[in-house]
Amino acid sequence: MGGKSRWDYLKAIYVRYKKVSKPLRARILDEFCQICDHNRKYAIRLLNGPAPQKPKTIVRQGRRSAYGTKVISSLTAIWEAAGYPCSVRLKALLPLWLPWAIKRMALTAAVQNQLLTISPSTIDRRLKGVSSSVPVDIVSRCGKNPLPRPLLTSVGIFPIQRIGQHNSS
Repeated sequence: MGGKSRWDYLKAIYVRYKKVSKPLRARILDEFCQICDHNRKYAIRLLNGPAPQKPKTIVRQGRRSAYGTKVISSLTAIWEAAGYPCSVRLKALLPLWLPWAIKRMALTAAVQNQLLTISPSTIDRRLKGVSSSVPVDIVSRCGKNPLPRPLLTSVGIFPIQRIGQHNSS
């Protein structure tokens, strides 16, 4: 018997259990324990407790965002202007790009401070939706599945000679 059907059975039997005399309660309790496969003490607590109601659904709200839309939009603009660096490099580049952003976006002191204190992992999380629209060959990944470098892709094209080995032809 599943959880929902047990709950429905408890709701159906609860009123009947409350109305009958003590000897009949023992029979109802035995029946309830056998059908629902509950321990007797647990069944007594359920049937003597408050009336079964619809279980409350808990809605988790999560944390409020520490960075507003102004911070994220300016971070996105700097990220695009800097050539889509990874979050670690972008964090290092932010002090260098901040004067550029102040001229173009009129950033307040609070936004500037937040841009300078944002962590690389938060940058990754915040730019996740934006970076999915950028082609993969443009985005740098900072060590996580690094993109192929031109030297590695051109190994078959250019002849590679070892040191001390000269082509005498």
